[in-house]
Amino acid sequence: MLAAWPAVAAVLFARLSPRRAIIWTLLAGYLLLPPVVGIDLPLLPPVDKNSIPALCALIGAMVMRDRLDLAWRRPEGWVMALAVVAILTPAVTMATNPEPLIEGNTFRPGLGLFDALNGTIGTALMLLPFFLGYQVMASTEGVRSWMLSLMIAGLAYSLPMLLEVRLSPQLNVWIYGFFAHDFSQSIRYGGFRPMVFLEHGLWVAIFAVMAVLSAAVALRETPRPARMRQMGILFYLLVVLVLCKSAASIIYAMLLVPIILLTQTRLQVRLAGILAVAVLLYPLAQWTGVFPTEAVKDLAGSIDPERGRSLEFRFNNEEILLERASRKPLAGWGGWGRNLEVDPISGRFTSVSDGYWIVMMTLGGIMGYVATFGLLCGSVIRLWLVARHRPVDRWTAGLSLIMAASLVDLIPNATVTPLTWLSVGALAGLAARGLPSPTDQPQAEPAALRHPPMRTVIG
Repeated sequence: MLAAWPAVAAVLFARLSPRRAIIWTLLAGYLLLPPVVGIDLPLLPPVDKNSIPALCALIGAMVMRDRLDLAWRRPEGWVMALAVVAILTPAVTMATNPEPLIEGNTFRPGLGLFDALNGTIGTALMLLPFFLGYQVMASTEGVRSWMLSLMIAGLAYSLPMLLEVRLSPQLNVWIYGFFAHDFSQSIRYGGFRPMVFLEHGLWVAIFAVMAVLSAAVALRETPRPARMRQMGILFYLLVVLVLCKSAASIIYAMLLVPIILLTQTRLQVRLAGILAVAVLLYPLAQWTGVFPTEAVKDLAGSIDPERGRSLEFRFNNEEILLERASRKPLAGWGGWGRNLEVDPISGRFTSVSDGYWIVMMTLGGIMGYVATFGLLCGSVIRLWLVARHRPVDRWTAGLSLIMAASLVDLIPNATVTPLTWLSVGALAGLAARGLPSPTDQPQAEPAALRHPPMRTVIG
């Protein structure tokens, strides 16, 4: 399937408009290709369900450049600066980690040129969806197409999700022959939470949040005669989200759906910007002890003792890993498990890096964290700053809230995906172009978007 995806992408580009082909190449690849495996090429990092669709989308965008009818622009200075830092970080990590780590019977090798090359290529592949979003989706119509596609994909994906809620997560085993994670983590509240073809149930839940919030924005934009149908879609997706049994994702939806439905767009973007600033500063708050860890643990424990214990476990590991990160603050420890604490006798890791922020802080240090989260959070913050002086359409405001929820989820989980990068790239590109006025939106929805070719995409 991984090797065949370029052929699938070619069919999509042959049958759909270039922008929609880019969307579905990335989106369908993320949802349908097998997780946690990749094609291991000589001297290169493995290419997987994240990088192969991104490469296919990039090649398609370059081939169809004239049909996209876009003015491809040089990214803003802050985007280029952070991207360069991200690309250079693996080389700095290699230069500061030449020594092997020998602890009792445990040996972890030092880093060399091979690790720097793999890290650099891997970072470039990770950032591809961001720059595709920046160049191709940075318009009101681009954001609108992207969010409607998220909603449609959520509706289609709900069918295998509901099947796994009933039967347990087995589709990846039946189709690809392996289970992608620890089966015990798919059991929650006396039932199962779906995984389908993603690496964990939490990834499915955060995708369901994106679909729910997209449906809420679509409800605001739907003409009155068709609103009952759109309300049904929103309610259905909310039910599916609840069945994912992820407390955090349910909270995101319960808080943000009313905000989308009842508040003005400028307030939505402001809230998204404030949350992005909070996420960006979270490591500093933890490092200095300002973050109210004990109060948060007590609150979570009072709501759900099991979730409270899980949160306490995460906070304890963050404290251990922050102390380890402080020993290599500039560019981190790099790979081979060097960023984790280990039992020197058994060789087992004694710490777990759950949150994406602590993963980046220990792997790439301050350089890696600032570059990665600077692009993720900075895109929402940049949009907020521009929106203070210009009107914002509902689709853009809704996408900023989707990204705010996704960014908050990166504190406890590592749920960053190509969908995240494409979305923040679109927001950064929109901010760079000065936010088109809502009155510049197309007057009628294209027929192809009103009746999307689901059979072609999903099949």
